[in-house]
Amino acid sequence: MLIDSTITLDVEKALGTVQNHLYGANLEHYAQSIYGGNWSEMLQDRKFSGQDNMFIGLQEGLNHEYPGFGVVRPWLPINPNPAHVRFVHDNTTYYSGRQSQRVVIERDDELPHGIFQGDLFLQKGKKYDLTLVLRGPNKCVEVQLDGVVWVIQNIPADWKTFKTTVVAPRDNCASELSITISGVGSIWIGSASLMPSDNIKGHRPDVIQAISEWGPTFLRWPGGNFVSAYHWMDGIGPRDKRPTRLDPAFSLLESNDVGTDEFMELCQLLDTEPVLTVNMGNGTPSEAAAWVEYCNGSADTKYGSMRKENGHPNPHNVRTWFVGNELFGNWQVGHIDPETYAQKYVEFAEAMRAVDPDLYLIGVGVPISLYGRWNELVVKSCGTMLNALSVHYYSIRTEMMKSAPNKGDVCQAKTVCSIEVESMLSDTIQIIDEAADGREIPIAFDEWNTYVDAKGPDFIGTYDLSDAIYLGGLMNAVLRLSNRIHLSCIYNLINAMAPYRVAPTYQWELQTDGGPENTYWLGSTANSDVAPMTWKMPQALVLELITQYRGTVAISCEVETSTFSSIATGTLPAYKEVPTIDAGATYNPTDKIIYLSIVNRSLENSMLISLKGINRISESAIYIVTGESPDATNTAENPHNVRTTKHKWPIDSSTFSIPRHSFAMIVISV
Repeated sequence: MLIDSTITLDVEKALGTVQNHLYGANLEHYAQSIYGGNWSEMLQDRKFSGQDNMFIGLQEGLNHEYPGFGVVRPWLPINPNPAHVRFVHDNTTYYSGRQSQRVVIERDDELPHGIFQGDLFLQKGKKYDLTLVLRGPNKCVEVQLDGVVWVIQNIPADWKTFKTTVVAPRDNCASELSITISGVGSIWIGSASLMPSDNIKGHRPDVIQAISEWGPTFLRWPGGNFVSAYHWMDGIGPRDKRPTRLDPAFSLLESNDVGTDEFMELCQLLDTEPVLTVNMGNGTPSEAAAWVEYCNGSADTKYGSMRKENGHPNPHNVRTWFVGNELFGNWQVGHIDPETYAQKYVEFAEAMRAVDPDLYLIGVGVPISLYGRWNELVVKSCGTMLNALSVHYYSIRTEMMKSAPNKGDVCQAKTVCSIEVESMLSDTIQIIDEAADGREIPIAFDEWNTYVDAKGPDFIGTYDLSDAIYLGGLMNAVLRLSNRIHLSCIYNLINAMAPYRVAPTYQWELQTDGGPENTYWLGSTANSDVAPMTWKMPQALVLELITQYRGTVAISCEVETSTFSSIATGTLPAYKEVPTIDAGATYNPTDKIIYLSIVNRSLENSMLISLKGINRISESAIYIVTGESPDATNTAENPHNVRTTKHKWPIDSSTFSIPRHSFAMIVISV
């Protein structure tokens, strides 16, 4: 059925400036977002920082000792035999952190002994860079990668880095890297690295290509919850020397391979702006100020000179900084009350601006007046020290329900929930204004998404076409409030709650026998038959359109359309009158082009749209994102189930149609 709707545009009625910061994304260190995502490293626990296997079975016993005791997981022993060889997680002699892997042959049994890591996905004919940091003395080491042999002679007594390039002999999703010695003697392995040779400064080229086709205007890094225990100096300098830490937010080993400079290089590759969040959880104002100097200071400052030594003589010039993350939450390292946060915010802001007075600093905020009237108290206490206030909101929140809701109900809820988001943002602005003494404090809406079935440790959600419709509706709401919302970014970017998926996908295993302080997840590509690739989820297609086709000012966009009722789902309330069509518009007065974004929330009916208030002067382009059903999604096997198609709206036609469950971008010259 085709149902009529009318949209009235008014280029003379501006709603707000379309800030460049409305089209960003988060990139947080967790799950398979960075490691196993944009970062090319293929080995797990490559610096041997974790736990070993102590015994066979569930408990300790006199005859239960694991024959490879001392081998750091997920590495495994080769020819373990306690009568001849010892494996040691060496905490006296190490290259980085506080541990290395030692192999000691005490009695020669004429067998090679060492360690290996399996489930490595190699592709025939592709080149791989293999790096080892070793010390002997005077041992010969044999390294094999899927049968390709590399012999390293005369390992010295001090640490030395060895590098080679291997061409994969075949396609094999279960390749192994082995490191062995023979004959009486010892070898220490400080670190190991395996990366495809086509990596771009450590990053995967297929991921770079896919995200570049969107072109996010900024990336917020390194978190998120992760940042509240992150110490930036762990992530600078030679990567093999950087310590591995246990991240308490997500119980993962953080190799620190991707630190400040690697993130800056990623932003350069994507031609996007870096935005940073400082650690207020267990960090200090002086630590934050030092990070500002590392990023923005000249090469003759203390920390600017460190940046120069690390290969970056020119400042990174990071202007926008978040001061802490979700410190109101009891899940956060450093959870505090609003008055204490406000006091600490001022201390951090003063220290950071003493280094660079031109910083744009964003404080931690909450939706409406939650968590002890947080916004009111923070705004009153921080005053003019605040440039903006952060707001996070996730819609629907059925991820913790014991039984999943009906799929059709969830799809409809996703198309509707931008209504709740817009209401929340409007109410939050009002509460901030009441506390701000006449000063308008912008909102940074820096974490948002639907949250339906994304659960740890991978946090990979079932994102489908209805999520793309949600995203379009949410961004229309942001345009309507663009006089006060100056920053917006989806959470997250890659794999975990994200618009981009990267294979191969990890299987996760919880390492639980090392005590609570040493419990963590390890990922593996075991049983993955999907070759390395990147594909776009439906939200990415809408992000591409709204970012690439936008004007400089949001304009009035009134919609007359049918309505329907929706039921309560998860945290989303029921609504009696939901507009079937939602629209937002931006205008470029220089080129006289209107960019009209439309969502059709109907799961059954196409809509016939009439435009009022403008005179088109030429044919218009219409870009439509849709699929066969509202739960249609993109997969590794079928990456284009949901796609973008381009259509023409002839100048002599007064109407155009929008398919059911779809998003549309119309480019109109006036």
